[in-house]
Amino acid sequence: MRGKLFALIVLIGIGTAAYFLLPLTPIPAYFENVTHRIGLLFGSQPDEQEQLPARLENKIAKLGVSAGVPVAVQILTDNGAVALWVHDADRFRPLEIYPFCSDVVRDGDLSAYHGDYRILAKDILLNRDGHASVMLNRAADGPKTDLALNGGCATEQGIPLESDDLRDIMLMTNAALQNGQAYIPVSIYPTAADQPLPDLKTSGQKQTD
Repeated sequence: MRGKLFALIVLIGIGTAAYFLLPLTPIPAYFENVTHRIGLLFGSQPDEQEQLPARLENKIAKLGVSAGVPVAVQILTDNGAVALWVHDADRFRPLEIYPFCSDVVRDGDLSAYHGDYRILAKDILLNRDGHASVMLNRAADGPKTDLALNGGCATEQGIPLESDDLRDIMLMTNAALQNGQAYIPVSIYPTAADQPLPDLKTSGQKQTD
């Protein structure tokens, strides 16, 4: 009887220790990344354009534009940030800068990905893990990648962003694609000084005379 009681106490102690110590180990992040990867395989595209949150509506209203205008994305690897640009009457202007939500991904991790990319409609995925991802395709012929902008701060094979930040990018890119922009140009370089300024010729948007 004492042996069984002792074994029960040991099991309770192990369970209690695991409850408090597991969050301090890499195991939760590992399972989160695995779940995110599985979510990418079975993700779905948005059925229709969502309503923009009031916060985002206010930002684009201050620039005098609305959802559906051409957009471009710049990823600054040295700064650990994603810049979202929108086109007004005659040029692209920065709308917002979203920081990576992890210091794990910096220039050393992304240097092999420097270059130009595109986002197509099929690349915007709503994952089954409750987050979203925006896949990035190389603009020119080159090695294929599975690099993505990931919501929920998921770092596996991607750039981790807060879910609300990625949602802003996803909503604006999806609206532009639905409004006729053929693809969203994405540039990945170390700093803003290295980035080419976005223009209509490289945005997939038909220019009018």
